Amino acid sequence: MQLPLDPATRLRQAREAKGLSCRQLAEITKLSVRTIEALESDCVSALPEGIYRRAIVKAIAREVGLNPEQLVRDFSAAHPDDLPAPASAAVASTHEPSRSFQVVLTLAGVLLPLLTGVAYFAWSSSRANEVSAIVDEAPMAARSAEVLPAGGFADASVALPRPVIVTLTMSSRCQLRIVADGREVLGRTVEQGETLPLELGEELWLLGDNASAVQFSINGQAGRLLGVPGEVLSVRIGRDDYEDFLVRH
Repeated sequence: MQLPLDPATRLRQAREAKGLSCRQLAEITKLSVRTIEALESDCVSALPEGIYRRAIVKAIAREVGLNPEQLVRDFSAAHPDDLPAPASAAVASTHEPSRSFQVVLTLAGVLLPLLTGVAYFAWSSSRANEVSAIVDEAPMAARSAEVLPAGGFADASVALPRPVIVTLTMSSRCQLRIVADGREVLGRTVEQGETLPLELGEELWLLGDNASAVQFSINGQAGRLLGVPGEVLSVRIGRDDYEDFLVRH
């Protein structure tokens, strides 16, 4: 009996059956070629963590004709540590719960949403302060890939060893997270018209809730669209492939 194919192999075969190269699929999904290749090589851990990892798998699955939810489940089964399955509901007891237990459940149903809301807002405030501290307190000379003030770059007298500048411009308000060389340098709501110049080190990950809101240029040359309105943004721009993101004339 033939064993079922692993999800990475099925993904690659589905792409090839569509007649798409990795580069063509990257253009369609607004992901990098390296991201496509990593998933087809079964390297789930190379993708950004959290909801972005699941969003990447679903976006690629849709374009090659696979069931997005099923493919996520298959990758989750193959890599439970790298792509955990959503927590499932506990199996209900076959015994009738006591009246006191029912009262406890009722109180929990009332209190848990309130406690969750309080914890969320406390966490959001703390997280915003942490991100601000990263940007504000780091010495200017040490910022190799951090967000610089919109008014300009670092002092011209400081030599930039690898001058590849990615300038982000917001066309509308959105949530944006920027990870530079494995370190988060921005995580907040950005406003329409805001400009964020960044110096590219080895790689930048752009993550957000509206791909079309983030427009950019690299060393003054226009970059291509990163997605449609409302689409989850999850894009890696690397030192090795940043030219793939430029508009071709």
